[in-house]
Order: sequence, then C-alpha cells, then structure tokens
Amino acid sequence: MSSLAELPQIRYQDPLSGIDWAGVDRECWWMPPSLLSLAGVAEFEALPLRQRQVLSHLEYAHLLEAGLWLESQFMARLARLAQRSEDVVRRARLLHELREEAGHSLMFVELLHRSGYGFHAGRSVRARLAEALGRLVPSEAALFWAMAVAGEEIPDQLNRRLRRAVEEVTLSSVVYRIACIHMRDEAIHLAYGREQCELSASRCPSWRRRLLAPWLSATIELYARYVYFPSAATYARAGMRPAQLWRVRALGNPRRRAQVAQLLRPTVTFLRRSGWPIRSGLCPTH
Repeated sequence: MSSLAELPQIRYQDPLSGIDWAGVDRECWWMPPSLLSLAGVAEFEALPLRQRQVLSHLEYAHLLEAGLWLESQFMARLARLAQRSEDVVRRARLLHELREEAGHSLMFVELLHRSGYGFHAGRSVRARLAEALGRLVPSEAALFWAMAVAGEEIPDQLNRRLRRAVEEVTLSSVVYRIACIHMRDEAIHLAYGREQCELSASRCPSWRRRLLAPWLSATIELYARYVYFPSAATYARAGMRPAQLWRVRALGNPRRRAQVAQLLRPTVTFLRRSGWPIRSGLCPTH
C-alpha cells in the first residue's frame, strides 16, 4: 500500500491572495494585439485604439469563461476518480489538483466580477457538443486522458503566449499575474496528464485507438474552435457591428488560422506520438 510519504511535497499557494485585485485596469491591453482573433485584418486595425483594447478585454474574458467551463468538467471527473481510488498517494495527488483547479476558477471569477464585464450567458453549440462527447467517456479510459491533455493544453498554449508577449505592449498587471500563476500550476497538471495519457494509451489496443480517434479529433476540433474563435456576441459586446460579419472575418483570418495551427501543434504531435492517429483541420499534418 502506498503512503503519503511517497507523494512529492507540493506547497499550495492560494492564487487569490497572490494578486493585487485593486489593480484591475480597463485602460490598457489584456490580450496583446497580436493574439487577438482579428489581428492583421485591415478593417480591425483601422478601428480606434480604445475599441481594439476593449475587444482584448472581452477576448480574455472569453478565455477565462472557456477555462471555467473546462475546469468545471475536469473537477467533476477528478472528484470521482479520487473517490474511487484505493491508492492513498493517487487520491492525495488528485485532491491536490482539484484544490488548485478550484483556485484557478475562483481567480477567473474574481477578475470577471471586478472588471465589470461579468459572465456572458450561454455557450456555443461547439462547446455543448464537446461537453456531450466528453460525458460519454469513462473517467479511467485512455480516451479520457487524451481528451484531458487536449482540454488543458489548448487554452494553456494561448496563456503561455500571452505571458511571453509582455514586452510587446503594456498589459494589465492583474491579467499578467493571473497568467503567471495559471501557467505555473498547469505545468505540473499537464505533466501528470501526459504521464497518465501515455500510460493509458499503452494499455489500449491499437485497433481501439484507431476506432476512437475520430471521436477524439472531433472533440479537439470543437473545443479549439470554441477557445480560439469567439462567438459573434464577443464582438457585439465590444460595439463591433454587424457582429456576425466580424466573426466571419476572424474565422477567415489567415494570420489567426496560422497562429492556431502553431498553438495546437505541440498537443497534436504529442497525441500522435502516444498512438492516437488524430486528424485536425486546424492543425494539418503537413
């Protein structure tokens, strides 16, 4: 029987206490302009600076809402896995992740509340489809861990790019701090998720992985489009009308599509090397 002495000692740091919430600032960029869905689109670049900055706030709020949705799904699975685990070390590890994911969600909620942007009601059809697909997958299945890796890495890649772009423009200090805390914690979670993904894939027959690969591919595609291409409502909230036209421009933006392919590539490459023959229209093989 495993003992807690075998568990690496990971000190928990409450993210809410590590941020100066009085510093929430709506007079600067929250997402670097190069990471916006409309970056490089002539009609967008011609808009007033203030309107472009507001869109950066709302696209970041969209990223937080996507994170809240994903973490709610993941926390429910972690709680069930911990409850069923008879290994004390594994249960402790899962509960630690659960505590950190809850901390992240509280951090996201706090910023959305203090910023005044609040929550955008409803989720896209793609998000609801991805959720429905995910619920059908057993928690210990190889497919679950592959989906967990993709679900955590898709927004994390954008978050990492945001943090590295701090020299590009002046970002909100609160947003930058959130990005740093989230990236620090997710590095540990992703390492564990990849470890579980490789282990479970090695135990899953190749014929089953081939059979389930289209399901995994579809889920990744749906979630990536949800995260990287905000709904028309995001543009409407920024005062950009007709909102649907702006979304069409974002979907057809070659710079954004190239950026998304680059952000997805590490995850897709890892899953393919783990034995999942997935296909992605957003991240082609060549």
